[in-house]
Formats: sequence, C-alpha cells, structure tokens
Amino acid sequence: MVQEQLPPTERQKAVLRAVIHDYIYSAEPVGSRSVARRYAFHLGPASIRNIMADLEELGYLAQPHTSAGRVPTDRGYRFYVDTLMDPTRLTPEEEGLIERRFTPARGQVEGLMRETSQVLGTLSRCAGVVLAPRFDQLQVKRLEFVNLAADRILLILVATSGVVHHKVVTLDEVLSQEELHRIARYLNELLQGLTLQEVRQVLVAKMAEEKAQYDQLLRRALLLWHKTVEGEPLAEVYIGGATQMMEQPEFADTEKMRATFAAFEEKSRLVKILDRCLEDAGLTVTIGRELGEVALQEFSVVASPYFRGSAPLGALAVVGPTRMPYDKVVSLVDYTARLVSRLLTDEAS
Repeated sequence: MVQEQLPPTERQKAVLRAVIHDYIYSAEPVGSRSVARRYAFHLGPASIRNIMADLEELGYLAQPHTSAGRVPTDRGYRFYVDTLMDPTRLTPEEEGLIERRFTPARGQVEGLMRETSQVLGTLSRCAGVVLAPRFDQLQVKRLEFVNLAADRILLILVATSGVVHHKVVTLDEVLSQEELHRIARYLNELLQGLTLQEVRQVLVAKMAEEKAQYDQLLRRALLLWHKTVEGEPLAEVYIGGATQMMEQPEFADTEKMRATFAAFEEKSRLVKILDRCLEDAGLTVTIGRELGEVALQEFSVVASPYFRGSAPLGALAVVGPTRMPYDKVVSLVDYTARLVSRLLTDEAS
C-alpha cells in the first residue's frame, strides 16, 4: 500500500522558499550554512541541513554533487509558484518605461508586437516572446486590390484588429482597376467581420448557388482571395532578448547555447506552447518538463493571452531558465498583457 505523501511543514516551506530565492539570484547550489546565516530561522546549520534533506526526499530539492548544496527541482519551483510566491509589483519607473516604449507603436499592430517582445526581454533579462494574432483567425475589415502593371496586383487586407497584410502577386489574366474595385466592393460587402477561415466556405457556397450573373465575378473573387492568403504562416512569432538571455550562467557552455538558439529558431515549438496559453485564457506558468519539449526542458514559460475587448487575439510570454525570478516575471507579464489589451481595444473603438 502506497503511503500518501504529507504536505511540507511550515518550517520546510520557509526553508524551501529561502533556498529558491538564494538559488535564483546566485545560480549556485545553496548550502545549509548560507541559509542559517542569511535567514532568521533561529536554527543552526545542522538543523537546516536535516530539513533540506527532508525536502530532497519529498522531491522539492536535489543535490548535484554529494559535497555541494541543494538546488530546486521542477517540483520545487512548481510548489513555490503555486503556494509560496508573492508576486513583486513593478515599480512606477518600470511601469512608466513600458508605457513610453509602447507609445510610438500605437496604431501599428506589427510594431506593437515587436516592441512588446523587446520590452519583455529587456525587463526580464530573458527572452520576450509574442504570438501575433493567428492569420486564419483575423477578421476581415476591408480588402483592396491595386493594379500595378498588366499582370501584377497589390493585395491589401485590413483586419478588424488593426493588422494590415499586403503583398504583390502575378495573375494569368489582365484585370482593369475598375474590375478590381468591383471585386473588392463585392467581397467587402460579403465578407466583412468574417474570419479568414470562414471566408473560403462562404465563397464556395456562393459558387454552388450557380447564379449565372455571379459566375465570372465569383471566379475572379475566389482567385484573388486565394492569392491573398496562400503561403501565409498561421502565426507570426516575435522574439526579443534571446541574445541577452545567453548571458545567464546556464548558457556558459557553448553547446548548450547552440542548442538553445536552435530551439528558438524552430518557432513552431513556441507557437504550440503559446497556443496552450490561449486555450487556458489566463496567465500560466509552465516549468521545465511540463512544457513537453525535450529541447526546452530546462526552461520555464510565463505566459498570458492579450485581448481586443473580450476576444483573445494572441499571447505574450517570458521564456527563460527554470531559475528565473518568477515573482517579478509574473507581474511583468500580467501588466504588459493588460496594457497591450487596452491599447488594442482603444485602437478598435
């Protein structure tokens, strides 16, 4: 019969908090003598050593070498974040810095996403990551087609979120500017407010109605729509501060640094992680192996969705070593997500 594990005692919690705080800021295994000296537990090093041994047995601490102090495990960090941590409020100076950094990006969603990743990276000294609004979930506000040459068209899609998507395509047939205006007017009346995912279904359904007067118009509209969306990635990811994060002691090893950069270059991993945050619809802290990605198992992710009104558009996060100052990073991510949501909502109103 497996005996149910009892929760840590108050004294064990206090020692665990002390070890985690020391390790986060020193990056060195924490010894009992250091804890006894720095914290007013009124206990000697031997008593602290026994408590740390108990915490190791509970799975909250580990000892890298027999002669070394202890370091937190993923389980220790999880218990700390869920039970022991008191988020540290940003200072007025930090809040002011974030506000000032975002001012130039107002009205430019792509600029706001890029600036957000840089701000998160700068203030956390980890990597700031922003998942832009998913392309297939953008809602159409306006479409425009501009004739550039005999067979070249500029396609412009403006989304209700403020995202502007444009590209130049080559067509097999020549369309006059008047024909392009006519197609754009038709599509704008038909598709306004729909997501890109819904647009094709509507166009195909219209084709199926077999109304002869719409055959040519719909064929051209469907062609131009395909040209607008084909080859576009489902989600754009902005990363800021990844180089700065490499200054952390965890990445002193060149091979580890190279592997880390490779993991960040494969943005699909980050999209997958931030998509889970969107599903949870609130601030989340995912630690080490909880990420489910072998290449990122020495990292933690503090993430939050951002909104336009009540609709989640994307997610932003700080990605860093499991030895990150969670109390500060949680406040940073929460404040930034609320600010970005406010800016996007104000722009839309």
